[in-house]
Amino acid sequence: MARIAVLAALLLLATQPVHALPLTRPGPDAAQLVGFPGYPANELYEVTFIMIDGRNLVGDRDALWIEPGRYQVTVRSRVRRPPGMDWRNPRQRRDTDYNTIEIVAEAGKSYQILQQYIDDREPTRYITVLHRVYDTP
Repeated sequence: MARIAVLAALLLLATQPVHALPLTRPGPDAAQLVGFPGYPANELYEVTFIMIDGRNLVGDRDALWIEPGRYQVTVRSRVRRPPGMDWRNPRQRRDTDYNTIEIVAEAGKSYQILQQYIDDREPTRYITVLHRVYDTP
């Protein structure tokens, strides 16, 4: 009886649609997301990519190749010594949109995504920005 239940569960999983991440191999038909280098003197900091369209990426990735298209990209900041951020104040960590950005990726382009410190933005003083778009070498 237990085997039948396990087989039924596996069959159910096998019939579910597979939503693959849009990751691909480097090349002229792909776009690249880059989360480095940061520019701390300009209050721009490196990021690590952790999710695309709400689906987790495995491992810390500071660069990856994706298929062209529209995506919501979630990042983790790599700020080491944040200016003006009082880490003891939990209010400053409640903003949930500080680490997402929507990207429309085109083939042959690289998108440098960073986090920017903004002194007058409350309660979270960081926003994720598209710092630069350039042709992939």
